[in-house]
Amino acid sequence: MQARTLFIIGFMYSGKTTVARQLAQYLADHHGVETDVIDTDEALENRYHLTVTDCFRRYGEPMFRTLETTVLKELTTDSNQAFKQLSHKSESNAELAQALPSRRDNDSDRRHSRTHALTHSRNQALTILSTGGGTPCFNDNMQWMLDHGITLYLKLDEAIILKRMAVSRNVRPSIASLSQEERVRFVHENLINREPFYEQAHLVFDVTDPDIAVMAQAVMDHLINKKL
Repeated sequence: MQARTLFIIGFMYSGKTTVARQLAQYLADHHGVETDVIDTDEALENRYHLTVTDCFRRYGEPMFRTLETTVLKELTTDSNQAFKQLSHKSESNAELAQALPSRRDNDSDRRHSRTHALTHSRNQALTILSTGGGTPCFNDNMQWMLDHGITLYLKLDEAIILKRMAVSRNVRPSIASLSQEERVRFVHENLINREPFYEQAHLVFDVTDPDIAVMAQAVMDHLINKKL
């Protein structure tokens, strides 16, 4: 069966990975759809042997966004061509991208790992990609996702995002150092900038109290309508 892809997008703390796993379980149990869940940040970390935080700190956001797009396209096409196309855009980025260690040579050892970071099974019915909050907003990634699968935007109110941020044990250092007033401004301004990308998604759901069954049916309807 041909692999199909569901891209889950949304702001940080919208629960993308949690919803991805719940959707995968529901689709398997109620629709008989074989699924695989991949977190793109985790795939990037596996690919380059460094955390997202370290990548930002050591190499800056432009380099991170280049690698993020590379991984997104590799996960969708299982091809290294995307990496070659991106890395030649900037000499400094190309040199770094080539210098960073890659684990593609070890893919065969990780095909049955939790993330299946860089490959799709041939008989897989649906791959669910939980993407980073900024992924749709750079390098024409949103258009790529629209063209290569179904996009699902998890919409969440700013106040709830801030509440989740306040109690999270996994807050990025750049955010952890912000005052509450600065966090409010950070979330508000970034949502304004990102929502024009998010809102292009095929499916949009408010996830204040997510209904996985309704989401799953919408995904199935879209798969049928698009004949994926």
